[in-house]
Amino acid sequence: MRKHRDELQQQLEYERIQQQLAFLNYQINPHFLMNTLNNIHALIAIDPEQAQDSIVELSRLLRYVLYEGDHQYVPVQREVDFLGHYIRLMRIRFTDDVDVRFDVELSQPSAGIPPLVMATFVENAFKHGVSYVARSFVDISIRTGQGRLCLHCRNSKHTYSKPLAESSGGVGLRNARQRLNLLFPGNHTLEISETADTYSVLLDIPLKLEGLPSSVGK
Repeated sequence: MRKHRDELQQQLEYERIQQQLAFLNYQINPHFLMNTLNNIHALIAIDPEQAQDSIVELSRLLRYVLYEGDHQYVPVQREVDFLGHYIRLMRIRFTDDVDVRFDVELSQPSAGIPPLVMATFVENAFKHGVSYVARSFVDISIRTGQGRLCLHCRNSKHTYSKPLAESSGGVGLRNARQRLNLLFPGNHTLEISETADTYSVLLDIPLKLEGLPSSVGK
């Protein structure tokens, strides 16, 4: 009887976590995509040809979210490719006054991570780091090694910027933090800091080195 009760409690806890993850995923994904659609809308009046290019990039983003976003894990390389499409979309939108760097070094490209686990931090780097009146930068670095992934995002901070926790991006960050706590309890690092002119995010999470579904990434 006691064993059955314990098993039921564990199952209830598992279902609770799955529900929370599904809810947090639902909040993050539309927010990410709606901002991208707004970017394309702004481009249509300025440069129709670039707007067409951006639609191609958006289609790749949507394909990833629709077909990969419901997997528990995806290969790191697929997640990096997804972020690359997003960053190319941002480069089309912004002028040469924005210095965008995307540096990737994957020693374990087939290892698994939860899909879209880095998306909020990359999106916020562009959302809060770019000014139309002052030179700006977004610097994104992704590394894998020794069974872990490290993401480092740095972006410019401007005099009119609110503290990140008080801005609209603060909601996305709270959701991302909750999701990380559920996915990697006690086994991840998320450090968010700011100076007078820079925002910085450092994320370190474990990789799944085996047991990925054979269909993932094909």
